[in-house]
Amino acid sequence: MSLARTISMATMLSFAGITSATAADATAGRIAASAKCVECHEADDWEGESATSLESIIRDIVAGKVKHKRKLELTPAEIADIAAYWGAGKK
Repeated sequence: MSLARTISMATMLSFAGITSATAADATAGRIAASAKCVECHEADDWEGESATSLESIIRDIVAGKVKHKRKLELTPAEIADIAAYWGAGKK
């Protein structure tokens, strides 16, 4: 196998790993929302909103760009997971 082909395959595998490692997990989002958001929000508060839209809003809240009741500290993975959970319309 050529060096270029080996590097190409390794690059594709690493991108595949990154994609699967960063994919949003609605189950983890339910757990995170229950721990950090349930004081003020329920999943059905977001009915009709897409996960993409919710992720953007939550990211802006965490960054301090959008006013929120209290300072919100979430990791990028938690933001994506909560958005996936709420965006799926699960209760």
